Amino acid sequence: MLTKHIKLLLSTAVISFISLSNIHANAGIDASPFEGLYAGVITTKNTFSTTSSYLEVPVTDIPSVFSGITNSAHKNGFGGGILGGYGINYGILYTGIEAAFMIDKGNTIISDGTNTLKISKSNTLDVNLRVGLTLSNKAMVFGLIGYSGAVLKSKGLNQILIANDREYNKRITSYKFGAGFEIAVMENIAFRLEYTRSKYANASLIYGSDQFIFKPKTSRIMASFILHMY
Repeated sequence: MLTKHIKLLLSTAVISFISLSNIHANAGIDASPFEGLYAGVITTKNTFSTTSSYLEVPVTDIPSVFSGITNSAHKNGFGGGILGGYGINYGILYTGIEAAFMIDKGNTIISDGTNTLKISKSNTLDVNLRVGLTLSNKAMVFGLIGYSGAVLKSKGLNQILIANDREYNKRITSYKFGAGFEIAVMENIAFRLEYTRSKYANASLIYGSDQFIFKPKTSRIMASFILHMY
């Protein structure tokens, strides 16, 4: 699956580069349209899944309700967000730092055959370091590594909270990595396509005497339009 995504990105990059070969873009600080401050909007296709485990912890007055995981189902989602960053060119080499906030939902529902528990991804805050190679004054390929913080939410077993309890809401963190390309399409405007993967730290949810451990992971295909401010 990862290889297919990379091939798709590379193929799209080549086709887009050829089709845009006659479009000219203004240069940034160092004769590069990708240098300096920038901001943008993101659309994303988000895949979400979690490996789940269950443990009965009879340490409260509330009896166990769940009897054990018998099946699970995952649902992906689309989303969007905003980004901002700063890039610098050293000849054909590029480096930049970027922050992004996205609403990119997805969920997993686990069941014991009678009861269900739904765990959902709500939003993501990312900070990335990008390192790239400018192929011309209007095309660049890059890799990235960074931090991703995602919010998980749940309303409890069968979507019903225990009395006087609050909705489960927890931010979990992960390193992320990915790759993509960016092409200048007109003055100060660039189009970007990238693929990223994240595998998050474990999260624990205790519902009375039932404890659930989640190991979420996500992958995203993101398309963005970038405004370079020079």
